[in-house]
Amino acid sequence: MSQPIRVLHIFGRMNRGGAETFIMHVYRHIDRQKVQFDFAVHSPLPGHYDDEIRQLGGRIFILPRPRLRGIVTYEQALKRILQIEGPFAVVHSHVHFFSGIPLAVAAQAGIPCRIAHSHNTHDGRGNSLFRQFYRWYMRRLIDRHTTHMLGCSCPACEALYGSGCWQDQRVRVVHYGIDLTPFESLPPDRRALRRKFGFPEDAPLIGHVGRFDVQKNHRFLIEVFEALLSPLPAARLILVGDGPLKPEIEELVAAKGIQDRVLFMGVRPDVPEILGCLDAFLFPSLWEGLGIVLIEAQAAGVPCVVSNVISEEANLGIGLLHPVSLNASLDQWVEQVLRALRSNRPDWEVRKNALQRNGYDVREAVAWLEECYVNCSKCQ
Repeated sequence: MSQPIRVLHIFGRMNRGGAETFIMHVYRHIDRQKVQFDFAVHSPLPGHYDDEIRQLGGRIFILPRPRLRGIVTYEQALKRILQIEGPFAVVHSHVHFFSGIPLAVAAQAGIPCRIAHSHNTHDGRGNSLFRQFYRWYMRRLIDRHTTHMLGCSCPACEALYGSGCWQDQRVRVVHYGIDLTPFESLPPDRRALRRKFGFPEDAPLIGHVGRFDVQKNHRFLIEVFEALLSPLPAARLILVGDGPLKPEIEELVAAKGIQDRVLFMGVRPDVPEILGCLDAFLFPSLWEGLGIVLIEAQAAGVPCVVSNVISEEANLGIGLLHPVSLNASLDQWVEQVLRALRSNRPDWEVRKNALQRNGYDVREAVAWLEECYVNCSKCQ
């Protein structure tokens, strides 16, 4: 039997972020007799998915951090990986503007398939003259050296490849597909799941899943929840995730005296079940490529109150997405949460059909990516 082609994914670190979770969904479902994944990461710290990657047959290579060691050292290290650890048919980069560097190295190394993948609408780095030049230069490298330009949504594509990117046949939206199986098995009675986690059975449960950083807007989320306690004093807030701002948010919660109403649950492997416990999902992000957790929350039947920066592509069209302007008052946010709590929850068949109709069944993304990887490998 011939060996599977190898795909090298470039990530900062394999933690439970949206892009990483999506690629792991793909990895679990792709035909690993045909395609095998490896990962080159920018951090020596272990990632949440590292053990599973190795169990699935993948390898993890540590690249020197370009900010600490310089671009030349980074390029040399990546070139050695491509030469010694290959052959690789594909380099698939997920590091936004910085993708220009590894994809240029891949082109010089003769890798036939070179994919840039945009997972966000903003890099969160400000708008200094240096940053503007950096974005312009990296866009040029991406344009010159990629064979495919992918994005999780239309706005994510335009953010990385430019507003005129749709004239380029290399550009394509590949939606964040999810595994539908864990959601299909969620019990309709949420009290049973709540007993499993020790949540109150009858109190309104509001949830959020996301990394504790500026993008996710946790400070405002806490403000909304505090205001919600006025009409709903028994409500609880479930926060899943980790990140650099977590201690700051924990201090804020304590300063407001609502620590007995907010549960910090850390990084979890059982997000579908936690979503199945919720009455509403709160997601006031400052920017998003798409937000895979919004797809998961709708798959669980949870009404989602979201900021108006969220792409319409995240809306499954079954009445579960409720956008609110980031400029709206706290009262308007609270009213939208109360309205979401009163809304009807569509049954599983309705949700399943909407997920498949909108391209969010992981099998669709797997089929397209597998064909892309295999066809490119034939060009070697």
